[in-house]
Amino acid sequence: MTPFTPPPDRRNAFMDWPDIQEPELVPYRPLGVLAVKSLLVMAPHPDDEVFGCGGLLALAAEQGVHVHVLVATDGAGAGDPQVREAESRAAARALGLDERNASLRFWQLPDRGMRPDAALSARLLALWQELQPGWVLAPSPLEVHPDHRALCRAAVRAWPDWSGNGAARLGFYEVGQPLLPSELVDITSVWVRKEAAMASFASQLSMQRYDQQIAALNRYRAYTLGPAVTHAEALWFPPAQACTSPHALWQALADLVARRMGAPATEHPERA
Repeated sequence: MTPFTPPPDRRNAFMDWPDIQEPELVPYRPLGVLAVKSLLVMAPHPDDEVFGCGGLLALAAEQGVHVHVLVATDGAGAGDPQVREAESRAAARALGLDERNASLRFWQLPDRGMRPDAALSARLLALWQELQPGWVLAPSPLEVHPDHRALCRAAVRAWPDWSGNGAARLGFYEVGQPLLPSELVDITSVWVRKEAAMASFASQLSMQRYDQQIAALNRYRAYTLGPAVTHAEALWFPPAQACTSPHALWQALADLVARRMGAPATEHPERA
């Protein structure tokens, strides 16, 4: 049998195996102090803001960071929109958010009907211009729900037209699918608050125990953070050049995996 010989470009791609240690691939030190004055969490549905970022929101309230929450759809695909909005408001109170330190907005777009079109991107851009948040957090591009993916794509499309004059950061959080984090937020001290906030979504927990699944995810996220950290939330802040287009963002994800495998990163036309 003739042995397989890869083409020269593929044969050499793995010749120089890099000496990369675990802390270079995943955070081993948690983020505890939030170095930002204000942040915006954009949730596709009433509950995603808590499942994905509830601990972060509670920490922000404790540390004097002004919080903005956008809930994009009415959540009608899984319950009564009025009930779901009331649950989100109750969850915000459980996290320590009120009119003094936070704002909540409900756009009531159709559940499972969001489209990442120019109109949605323009509306997001107008919101950022109004609020001027230091961090803008959207669902991860690895999410599977169509509304999660649509909100992510619309945010990435709009970002080059704003980015807060270079001072703001676009980041991503996880709900239904794990991401590759650049930051792990230590939410141990506010875990009881996040539990209480998740319990506010009775209409959703009666159908599926999302709270237990998110608790498992947040517990797992403490894996690299030592015994003092019991729960953490994952965020990904990609390089600024990766936020210039959806294609650039997808390529940045591929580069993260390539680095783990010792493969060369792909050249980005946007980075030239």
